[in-house]
Amino acid sequence: MKKTAKRFLAGVGIVLVLVILALGGYLVKMNMETRKMTPSATGEITAGVYAVRDSYVNLFLIKGADGYIAVDAGNSLKRVRQEMQILSIDPSKVTAVFLTHTDFDHVAALDLFPQATIYLSKAEEQMINGTTPRFVVIHNPKIPRYALLDDGQTIDVSGRSVRGIATPGHTPGAMSYVVDGAYLFVGDTMSLKNGKAGLFNEFFNMDSATQEASIRKLAALKNPKFVFTAHYGFTDDAARAFGDR
Repeated sequence: MKKTAKRFLAGVGIVLVLVILALGGYLVKMNMETRKMTPSATGEITAGVYAVRDSYVNLFLIKGADGYIAVDAGNSLKRVRQEMQILSIDPSKVTAVFLTHTDFDHVAALDLFPQATIYLSKAEEQMINGTTPRFVVIHNPKIPRYALLDDGQTIDVSGRSVRGIATPGHTPGAMSYVVDGAYLFVGDTMSLKNGKAGLFNEFFNMDSATQEASIRKLAALKNPKFVFTAHYGFTDDAARAFGDR
């Protein structure tokens, strides 16, 4: 009996060591990948469109008729609050948040926007309801209140038109948004290096082949005035960005 117990404890110990080593390796790789990212500095990019830098990620704010629309919600509530103070924008004036996906670095400051309706794609709900893990047994954080969008659905918010475009790959329900037909927000659906669209860091993608198809889908849009990524800045030359696709 004692030998059995010892073997069991030894087995548990080995599993724990393997888990710790795997987690440690993941964190090291994650740090290496995030160091490659080049988000935009906090500030107004073009009239009424603002970038908020939160460590290695951006969220964006679009001024509407009676408030602001946010695309994503950052990596740290404290940091987002500080950066919005720099912009002199009151978080309570954010009336809607459109999530490109539900990874932690895109949802951490949602509680900063208590007046906002939170939107995400129907296909992304699986990432927050316990159905689909993000990494092995790790799930994305739960979101207590939200409205679901279909591919191609348009929402009118604060005098702005926001159309959701399903762009899976990074996660199964990743969604990009076109605001007023002019501003394209892609989240982690692509990187932007030397002005050219490319795959996002494959270490973080759940399906890079599907993401490649999503980038081609975006390339087929009528050229927007601006393309905004969550981790690799923006461009005002969509034709050049998507020119090879």
